[in-house]
Amino acid sequence: MKARKLMAVALCAAACVTTTMFAEDDFGIESASPVKIAEPVNPQPGMVLLGYSKRHNSRSGGSWLRDSIPTLQKAPALKTVVDKSEVFSLKALGNTEANVGMWSGFLKCKRASVYTFTLAYASGTNIRYSNNYSMRVNGKPVIPSGGGQSSVDVVLNVGWNKIDLVCQFSGNGKGTLSIVYKPKESLSDARPLTPAMVYHDQKPEEDW
Repeated sequence: MKARKLMAVALCAAACVTTTMFAEDDFGIESASPVKIAEPVNPQPGMVLLGYSKRHNSRSGGSWLRDSIPTLQKAPALKTVVDKSEVFSLKALGNTEANVGMWSGFLKCKRASVYTFTLAYASGTNIRYSNNYSMRVNGKPVIPSGGGQSSVDVVLNVGWNKIDLVCQFSGNGKGTLSIVYKPKESLSDARPLTPAMVYHDQKPEEDW
């Protein structure tokens, strides 16, 4: 009986240590670094950014955005790059006529929790769109179509979480989308989430 009590005390102490490791100032998302893990195959810093030139009828509202991620994943892009920027914009695409960007990558989380993400779009021009972006986490639409500033609560799992984000920019491709995040229960200020903080899976390619 004493042995069982000692074992229970030891397990409780281990759990307490694990809990205290993630203090209020630790949001649980690791920035990208050159590490090797089993999955993804070869995680590297930055998000994959694909640029598209799309024209949409403003009267359609956000209907095209709701299906934009699976649709664009099947469509040819004007240009594909790894974006390590500090803000979501089309500058990393260089000299293209893209006005829509799609980012894909992985967040690595140390603990499961509910996080509040706040997205804010600035067009950089006088042109305004009623809907500007769409976001999916682990394949689930968390913001089917949003514009201006909006917030959403997202459950992130321990380990890798897939992030897919589409944003429509003004006609000349200018504008920025900023994202900040924080644990839902946290009283700390939200922190920025940037393409540079996220990983992409750089799988080996065959010769072509």
